[in-house]
Amino acid sequence: MNNRAIDYITEDFYESLSFMDGEMPDLDAVRDLFYEEGTLFNLSFGKPIIYSISSFIGSIEDSIQDGQLTQFMQRELYSKTEIFGRVAQRTSVYEYSFAYHEIENLPKGINYIQFIQVDDLWRITSMAWNDESANYRVPAKLVES
Repeated sequence: MNNRAIDYITEDFYESLSFMDGEMPDLDAVRDLFYEEGTLFNLSFGKPIIYSISSFIGSIEDSIQDGQLTQFMQRELYSKTEIFGRVAQRTSVYEYSFAYHEIENLPKGINYIQFIQVDDLWRITSMAWNDESANYRVPAKLVES
């Protein structure tokens, strides 16, 4: 099955969140990629942080407004998508930076993204991610070319 549509949605998600100093991320585009409110789980800390797409966007807006977040870059390094009928699961290895500079050894993580197809359009229903830490490392086989 062709997963180009899911490739594009994932790319749009990461690109829409990314922005340079003095700019704003395209959070309306992020919202449009989700089916209804979706559910997002950040498992990079001690306890899971759970968001709907509205609360996720609100959190980003608040961080920008109070000056904690001035720029951000996130991009996919590796992916594997499995599709069955109108459901899909994507393993997405990403790297990110709060400085938006091309530097080596950026922090990485893995995002598991679930999609459904509604009216011939793929939409994100949920995602759960974990950034690398001392306890969790992205396997080398998922980031080596």
